Amino acid sequence: MKIDKTIKYILTSEFLFTLLPIIILLIVRSYENNFIAIFYNTDWSIIALILFGQSIVKFSSGISKSKENFCWQLVALVISIIIIFGLIPSAIILVLNLSSQTLSNGTYIAQFVLFIISVFTFFIFGALGQKMLDE
Repeated sequence: MKIDKTIKYILTSEFLFTLLPIIILLIVRSYENNFIAIFYNTDWSIIALILFGQSIVKFSSGISKSKENFCWQLVALVISIIIIFGLIPSAIILVLNLSSQTLSNGTYIAQFVLFIISVFTFFIFGALGQKMLDE
Protein backbone atom coordinates (compact mmCIF):
# COMPACT_ATOMS: atom_id res chain seq x y z
CA MET A 1 0.00 0.00 0.00
CA LYS A 2 1.79 3.10 -1.27
CA ILE A 3 1.22 6.33 0.63
CA ASP A 4 0.86 9.26 -1.77
CA LYS A 5 1.77 12.89 -1.21
CA THR A 6 -1.74 14.09 -0.43
CA ILE A 7 -1.94 11.77 2.58
CA LYS A 8 1.41 13.08 3.78
CA TYR A 9 0.11 16.65 3.40
CA ILE A 10 -3.09 15.86 5.32
CA LEU A 11 -1.24 14.16 8.18
CA THR A 12 1.42 16.85 8.36
CA SER A 13 -1.15 19.65 8.53
CA GLU A 14 -3.05 17.85 11.32
CA PHE A 15 0.22 17.20 13.13
CA LEU A 16 1.30 20.84 12.93
CA PHE A 17 -1.95 22.04 14.49
CA THR A 18 -1.48 19.48 17.24
CA LEU A 19 2.01 20.90 17.86
CA LEU A 20 0.68 24.45 18.16
CA PRO A 21 0.86 24.51 22.00
CA ILE A 22 4.54 23.53 21.86
CA ILE A 23 5.25 26.23 19.29
CA ILE A 24 3.58 28.79 21.57
CA LEU A 25 5.62 27.49 24.51
CA LEU A 26 8.80 27.83 22.48
CA ILE A 27 8.00 31.47 21.76
CA VAL A 28 7.16 32.21 25.40
CA ARG A 29 10.20 30.34 26.79
CA SER A 30 12.50 32.08 24.32
CA TYR A 31 11.12 35.40 25.49
CA GLU A 32 11.77 34.32 29.09
CA ASN A 33 15.19 32.93 28.09
CA ASN A 34 14.23 29.61 29.69
CA PHE A 35 14.30 26.95 26.97
CA ILE A 36 14.86 24.01 29.32
CA ALA A 37 11.46 24.60 30.96
CA ILE A 38 9.72 23.41 27.79
CA PHE A 39 10.69 19.82 28.59
CA TYR A 40 9.05 20.05 32.03
CA ASN A 41 5.64 20.90 30.64
CA THR A 42 2.50 18.75 30.57
CA ASP A 43 1.78 19.66 26.96
CA TRP A 44 3.91 16.73 25.78
CA SER A 45 1.50 14.30 27.44
CA ILE A 46 -1.55 16.16 26.15
CA ILE A 47 -0.23 16.11 22.59
CA ALA A 48 0.66 12.42 22.91
CA LEU A 49 -2.92 11.71 24.04
CA ILE A 50 -4.31 13.61 21.06
CA LEU A 51 -2.01 11.88 18.57
CA PHE A 52 -2.74 8.40 19.94
CA GLY A 53 -6.46 9.20 19.81
CA GLN A 54 -6.25 10.55 16.26
CA SER A 55 -4.35 7.42 15.23
CA ILE A 56 -7.12 5.19 16.58
CA VAL A 57 -9.87 7.25 14.96
CA LYS A 58 -8.18 7.44 11.54
CA PHE A 59 -7.24 3.76 11.54
CA SER A 60 -10.66 2.51 12.66
CA SER A 61 -12.47 4.92 10.30
CA GLY A 62 -10.38 3.70 7.38
CA ILE A 63 -11.01 0.07 8.28
CA SER A 64 -14.77 0.63 8.58
CA LYS A 65 -14.96 2.40 5.21
CA SER A 66 -12.68 0.03 3.35
CA LYS A 67 -14.14 -2.49 0.94
CA GLU A 68 -11.38 -4.96 1.80
CA ASN A 69 -11.97 -7.72 4.29
CA PHE A 70 -9.81 -7.47 7.39
CA CYS A 71 -9.29 -9.95 10.17
CA TRP A 72 -11.23 -8.24 12.95
CA GLN A 73 -8.97 -9.84 15.55
CA LEU A 74 -5.92 -8.12 14.04
CA VAL A 75 -7.71 -4.77 13.96
CA ALA A 76 -8.74 -5.22 17.60
CA LEU A 77 -5.16 -6.13 18.52
CA VAL A 78 -3.70 -3.04 16.83
CA ILE A 79 -6.20 -0.73 18.51
CA SER A 80 -5.67 -2.46 21.87
CA ILE A 81 -1.89 -2.05 21.60
CA ILE A 82 -2.25 1.67 20.87
CA ILE A 83 -4.59 2.11 23.84
CA ILE A 84 -2.66 -0.05 26.33
CA PHE A 85 0.88 1.03 25.48
CA GLY A 86 0.21 4.59 24.33
CA LEU A 87 -3.04 6.23 25.34
CA ILE A 88 -3.30 4.92 28.91
CA PRO A 89 0.37 5.55 29.89
CA SER A 90 0.14 9.08 28.45
CA ALA A 91 -3.00 9.74 30.48
CA ILE A 92 -1.39 8.39 33.66
CA ILE A 93 1.73 10.52 33.20
CA LEU A 94 -0.44 13.57 32.52
CA VAL A 95 -2.38 12.99 35.74
CA LEU A 96 0.88 12.50 37.67
CA ASN A 97 2.29 15.71 36.19
CA LEU A 98 -0.82 17.68 37.05
CA SER A 99 -1.33 16.30 40.56
CA SER A 100 2.20 15.99 41.96
CA GLN A 101 4.20 18.81 43.46
CA THR A 102 7.55 17.27 42.50
CA LEU A 103 8.31 14.71 39.83
CA SER A 104 11.37 12.75 38.90
CA ASN A 105 13.25 13.30 35.68
CA GLY A 106 12.11 9.80 34.68
CA THR A 107 8.51 11.00 34.48
CA TYR A 108 9.48 13.88 32.22
CA ILE A 109 11.57 11.57 30.05
CA ALA A 110 8.70 9.08 29.86
CA GLN A 111 6.26 11.75 28.68
CA PHE A 112 8.69 12.86 25.99
CA VAL A 113 9.33 9.25 24.88
CA LEU A 114 5.57 8.65 24.69
CA PHE A 115 5.26 11.83 22.62
CA ILE A 116 7.85 10.50 20.13
CA ILE A 117 6.06 7.13 19.98
CA SER A 118 2.75 8.92 19.41
CA VAL A 119 4.23 10.80 16.45
CA PHE A 120 5.35 7.55 14.81
CA THR A 121 2.02 5.90 15.61
CA PHE A 122 0.12 8.82 14.12
CA PHE A 123 2.11 8.87 10.90
CA ILE A 124 1.98 5.07 10.45
CA PHE A 125 -1.60 4.21 11.44
CA GLY A 126 -2.95 7.61 10.46
CA ALA A 127 -1.53 7.13 6.98
CA LEU A 128 -3.00 3.65 6.70
CA GLY A 129 -6.40 4.88 7.83
CA GLN A 130 -6.32 7.94 5.57
CA LYS A 131 -5.33 5.77 2.61
CA MET A 132 -8.34 3.53 3.21
CA LEU A 133 -10.60 6.57 3.67
CA ASP A 134 -9.46 7.99 0.33
CA GLU A 135 -10.01 4.77 -1.64
